[in-house]
Amino acid sequence: MKKWIALLLAVAMLFTLCACGPKTDNNDNQNDGENDANNDGPKYDTLSIMLSCNGQSDTANDVIGANLFKQYIEEQSGGAITVTVYNNDQLAGGVMTKGLELVMDGTVQIDIHSTSIIANLDNRLMVSCLPWTFADYDAAEAAFFGEGGEFVASVLADKGLTYLGALHNGFKAMTSGKVQITKPDDLKGQKIRTPGGDLWNGFWGALGASPQAMSWSEVYTAMQQGTIDGHDNSLSTINSANVQEVQKYITLTNHTYEAFTWTANTAWFDGLSADTQELIRTCAEQACKDANKQIVASMDQIRTTWEGNGFNEIYELSPEKVEVFKTAVADVTKEYAELYGEEACAAFGITVS
Repeated sequence: MKKWIALLLAVAMLFTLCACGPKTDNNDNQNDGENDANNDGPKYDTLSIMLSCNGQSDTANDVIGANLFKQYIEEQSGGAITVTVYNNDQLAGGVMTKGLELVMDGTVQIDIHSTSIIANLDNRLMVSCLPWTFADYDAAEAAFFGEGGEFVASVLADKGLTYLGALHNGFKAMTSGKVQITKPDDLKGQKIRTPGGDLWNGFWGALGASPQAMSWSEVYTAMQQGTIDGHDNSLSTINSANVQEVQKYITLTNHTYEAFTWTANTAWFDGLSADTQELIRTCAEQACKDANKQIVASMDQIRTTWEGNGFNEIYELSPEKVEVFKTAVADVTKEYAELYGEEACAAFGITVS
């Protein structure tokens, strides 16, 4: 009996010693505001990103890119980073320039707006919109992720914005509710909507049209009511906003290219960890380039749909007719190339002559 009592006492002492051993703090592997699921991997800040853009529907180019970015960064951060996409400039009451102000003052963290809007900060950013600058979509993408993008980044850095990349707004077509546009004379007297800016005033004025600055959110109704006669935009933007419902004539001119420029508020961005910054840059570039593939692939389908609806009349300028338009705006092109300067032009492969 005594042997059994001694054995039980020995076992009890063993358990007591184990219980008094070193303790592990379950919070040792948690970082303040950072995701550290893998000690050897990148550490991402835990944050929610507000992303603002202008597209009216999920089929708009900028919204396609924004939703891809949301998907990629939420997956690749393991859920540490979440993104809320606010389209149609809903946080800015539909006013695009106000949308730009929101990222500058830090109300939203990331913004996507077209070149014409970003250029309100510095008119040199309009250089990539000079008539017939890019041969095709590949050339445009290469520029905005190459020397052109470096120039844009340097300009925006002085404005408190960090450049993250750009995706296709697209090569623009001209539309009209009055007459098919096959030559400059067809534009005489037509009230053509523009997003604003001296370049567009000069461009449309040289073609005999009357440029009318107007916020994008007002355009459909203005066309429907006859307040304006026409406008220009990419096929995908026209389609996503259903402009083809109120504009019978569409001319494929490819006269200018616009990008959707991605920016982040620099004060916010610089406060993030290096791993988080790199992930944001990587996911933004991936979203832009993947969206670009979808956008280019959709162009032929959009045109086919319009031609099959029995309402729109689609006209494509021949190379010879393009030259007629180029000649008509040649002085304007030269004037603004000189205004934007050699540095800006060189970044996008434009020769100032």
